[in-house]
Amino acid sequence: MRFSPKFDHGIINVGDLPIPFDMVLNAAVLVIVVTFVFLKTSWKESILTSQETLFSTKQSLSGKIFGFIILLFLIVPGLVNNEPAKTSITPLILWIFLWIAVPVLGLVFGDLYAKFNPLAIIVNREGVSHNVYFASFLFICLTWFELVWNKPGNPRHIGIVFLILLVVVSVVQRFYNKTLIEVDPLLLLHHLYSKMRITNSKPVFRTLLNNISNLAQLKGMEYFILLMIGTVTYDGLRETTFWFELFGSQTYETSFSTVAFLLINLLIIVFYRFACYFAIRVSGEDLNLNEISLKFGHTMLPIAFAYHVTHYLSLLLFEFQTVVYRLNDPFGFGWNLFNVQEPEVNYFLEPIALWTIMVIVTLAGHMLSVVLAHDLSVKLFGHQKSDKTQYVFLFITVALTLQALFVLSVA
Repeated sequence: MRFSPKFDHGIINVGDLPIPFDMVLNAAVLVIVVTFVFLKTSWKESILTSQETLFSTKQSLSGKIFGFIILLFLIVPGLVNNEPAKTSITPLILWIFLWIAVPVLGLVFGDLYAKFNPLAIIVNREGVSHNVYFASFLFICLTWFELVWNKPGNPRHIGIVFLILLVVVSVVQRFYNKTLIEVDPLLLLHHLYSKMRITNSKPVFRTLLNNISNLAQLKGMEYFILLMIGTVTYDGLRETTFWFELFGSQTYETSFSTVAFLLINLLIIVFYRFACYFAIRVSGEDLNLNEISLKFGHTMLPIAFAYHVTHYLSLLLFEFQTVVYRLNDPFGFGWNLFNVQEPEVNYFLEPIALWTIMVIVTLAGHMLSVVLAHDLSVKLFGHQKSDKTQYVFLFITVALTLQALFVLSVA
């Protein structure tokens, strides 16, 4: 989803980098490998907890009111007066405020979305949760709408999609005895990203790792996290010149894009499952593949969060500057609430500065993933076997790192 072409995923040409691009790639790989070796020699016992944290979807009255207002902004403008995406408040609310701003604020304040979740306005069922398969299905549908559908910023299309999402989430809870976290893809997305909170307590690094390790072990959770990675990976690749040169005009065909979208997500899941299978075989332990797959799911969360932030950071920094202008006439009735004109977006960061921030975030996410995988491997397989069981995980981490840097550096 893009509002402005000024800064896209490939925000800089490799020729404009201050150092050769191959040196950037080599340095990134070196950082990941050195991290792995350092952990092998110095981190010989598991130090992280693995206690599942309780999750509540209860909302205060003020939270419900705010959620209702958000719901109005998502549904009403497109249905009553379908304004262009560049002036409507609807795409900004969904793709910037809910999709990236709230998760980033979660680094400081935790799970804010659960406090005003607009999809909980009709039914908000709590209780014992078992799996997130349905939430994963709705997530892949929602991201297909964002990345494959040709008008994801159209307010009317967003209004219809969100209305359908509201009805489906409510009906499945009511008639199929599902909890909200099991069926609501946006709630689950924000809950997972809130695990990256860095302000809980000190020491920050240890607390952050424990937060992620304490992720609830709901069946299918690892697949949801992998879909978070796969969808962003697809969007990044399909907007590079490499992708267009490889597939040409097919890039714009919905059928081709759908197949490519699904295949990339499937490949990431297959590689991940193979890494889990390899770990079991190398360890010589009699362990269940599905159980190991679920246990290692949280180790991929920092990569998913890093991808999400770097992917949508330019939207948050620049397009969000138009929020007051868009709120000036939120429903397209000709209002002029704040008497403001369309602002000129201030691109206050140079491409190289933005690229540097994104590279640092990307590497940090992958390094956290390596740390989490190592600690869990030590816990499950022992220190002597832990390094061998992680070889495929390390390969996947390096491959994802190189892919991410390639997308960021090829305009």
